Amino acid sequence: MRKDLVSSAILLCIAAAYYWIGSGIAASTLEDKVGPRGLPNVLAALLAMVALAIGVRAILAAPVSVPAKEAEASWPRALGMLTIGALYIPLATVLGYWLALVLLLVAVALYEGMKPSWRIAAVALGGATFFWLLFDIVLGVRQPEGLLF
Repeated sequence: MRKDLVSSAILLCIAAAYYWIGSGIAASTLEDKVGPRGLPNVLAALLAMVALAIGVRAILAAPVSVPAKEAEASWPRALGMLTIGALYIPLATVLGYWLALVLLLVAVALYEGMKPSWRIAAVALGGATFFWLLFDIVLGVRQPEGLLF
């Protein structure tokens, strides 16, 4: 609970600073209804809402028991996950976004100790397809094309 309240307070401070810096953006004669300050103000408001939601949830949630210490990943385990993530970049340049993401999702699942099954492949294929559709089709953000695909 305490960590959530501290995180909420820090996020509120960041939102306030972001709003303050964003409000210093000069007005332009070419601006539309939103203006150059519109997006930073909306992002600051969204960040403040997330911070408040985290704080309210922390206050309303009753602690069931106090854990002795939160489990942390060992350094070699964390470096292994970082290596898997870093290998995605060269794979995406060769295989393309979609196939590299499928392989990344499968590798993460196997690294986390899941047994190989058709479900891992189905979730990886579905997840990669969802993100490709979201970014490439819905948002119009072109994804990297690989040398092979």
